Amino acid sequence: MHNKVKILIVGPPECGKTTLTNFLSEAGEVGGGGYRPTKGCRIVEFEIPNLNVNNMTTKVEVELWDVSGDRRFESCWPAIQRGCNGVVFVYNPGRDDQARILDSLYNQFAAQQGVREAQCIVFCHHKPGVQGKGGKLSNAFSKIPLIDTQLEEDSGSVRRDFNGFVASVLTHISAVAEMQENSILM
Repeated sequence: MHNKVKILIVGPPECGKTTLTNFLSEAGEVGGGGYRPTKGCRIVEFEIPNLNVNNMTTKVEVELWDVSGDRRFESCWPAIQRGCNGVVFVYNPGRDDQARILDSLYNQFAAQQGVREAQCIVFCHHKPGVQGKGGKLSNAFSKIPLIDTQLEEDSGSVRRDFNGFVASVLTHISAVAEMQENSILM
């Protein structure tokens, strides 16, 4: 079994999307340096070689789309969303305004696009030295897993949680394809 998924990583500006993207893809520097906002979108591709999906081990090709949280690029979002299989929502609990912004992004990237809760996850990303709980997420996120991420203290669980999310997205894709095939046969 060989699979490919397109995952969007979205969130407010300066919440850690690029840091998480670099970590998960092993495609760049993680931490350090100053803040450099993503312009529009950055796509990284990588493989998860041995992922357990539906009790089968498979290699998965991941396209991880690191989407700028700057609303100046909102006109690009429809093109970015096309063909999306899953969405990772990221926010920084040290910033009170980010829960409200995340709610708006949920409406744009999941609700309006028909992306199901099974295709979403929230990473509450704790940056080094930043304290705070941030704003409470709205009920829109009540059925979506929320994972605390902290790369400095537990990077292994971040990768495990992301891989589990990719496996659940692939399970969802497989179930939808099976339902479509069955409806054709009936």
